[in-house]
Amino acid sequence: MSDMNYRFLNATGELVAFCDQARESGWLALDTEFVRERTYFAQLGLVQLAIPEQNVLLDPLQEIDMSSLWQLLADPEVVKVVHAGGEDLELLHQQSGLLPQNVFDSQIACTVLGIGDAMGYAAMVLHFFDVELDKSQSRTNWLARPLTPEQEFYAVADAYYLAKIYPQLMQQLTDRDRLSLVADECALQIAKRTRELPLDLAWRDLGNAWQVSDQQRACLQELASWRLQTARKKDKPLGFIVKDAALIEIARGEITDLHALSQVADMHPQTIRRYGEAIIAAVKLGLERPVDEIPPAMPRLDFEAGYKALFKKAKQLVKDKADELEVSASFVGSRKQINEVFHWCWFVDDELKRRLPVPDLLAGWRGALLKSELETLLQPRA
Repeated sequence: MSDMNYRFLNATGELVAFCDQARESGWLALDTEFVRERTYFAQLGLVQLAIPEQNVLLDPLQEIDMSSLWQLLADPEVVKVVHAGGEDLELLHQQSGLLPQNVFDSQIACTVLGIGDAMGYAAMVLHFFDVELDKSQSRTNWLARPLTPEQEFYAVADAYYLAKIYPQLMQQLTDRDRLSLVADECALQIAKRTRELPLDLAWRDLGNAWQVSDQQRACLQELASWRLQTARKKDKPLGFIVKDAALIEIARGEITDLHALSQVADMHPQTIRRYGEAIIAAVKLGLERPVDEIPPAMPRLDFEAGYKALFKKAKQLVKDKADELEVSASFVGSRKQINEVFHWCWFVDDELKRRLPVPDLLAGWRGALLKSELETLLQPRA
């Protein structure tokens, strides 16, 4: 479009003035570009912002005080419009230390309105404007300077069209009385993205944790806790420390010497030199754990008696509720979300329930629809 003009905010005062204008408008469109290939925490490379008649780029690598933007993100009186903004919100929360408030995610809105389920940004722009965006710049290095004109134009478009589409989505949601559903879902996504996983629960995110026995599970808990703490401290991806499969193999083998550790697949000699002693120390701690302090198991549900039949009933229940809302069943509850309820009802004791987030299908707007019937269906087993 011919009016896609933009400017850089090159000074703290310019950013403060823009944030004041955003408060007056009551909303702003927001996107970020970042790099996360070799770090645990995403590295912010660019911030794109738009309000009516203004499109700006903010370079976080320049010496600009970002606090006025952070305060704006936490202002509940100003709507922050994003598209599939989970990673953006997680990054901005990590950068600012503040919880984003009053977020409107256009991908969620499009799903609720039946425009497209988990619709990508380019597809949404094509739907509303019949414009095909060039996405060739999405994988470029956003930390390199100077930015190319192609990078700048690509980045500006992400906030520009979002600002144009937002009023249309708001009108449709208002007409169909769907605003509260979108608001509830956006709030849930913020809570999930800004939640910090306790170190001692990190083992539960390993896909094959069911393979370990009781004492081995204590070893796996120590190993996963050590790995997460190390990844955060060194700002490295978890897999750069030790891969998931290797953690499982080390725990199952109850490995307590460097030679045995060297026989584990995916354990590079450099990894052993750097972390070998710490890995062995974690395994030994697990082996010394008293039986009554070992965390409850997370069995593989496919092996549990009655699971398949009950899963079909739970899946049908989700579909029925989705049909009533006139939204996709996958939006109400995915297979993973249904399985989280099975684990919660069957294998999580009361003490652990106080520490874990409540499953999606038992909380918020989903819980209002499904909690009673799901808990009746999945009565704790003796």
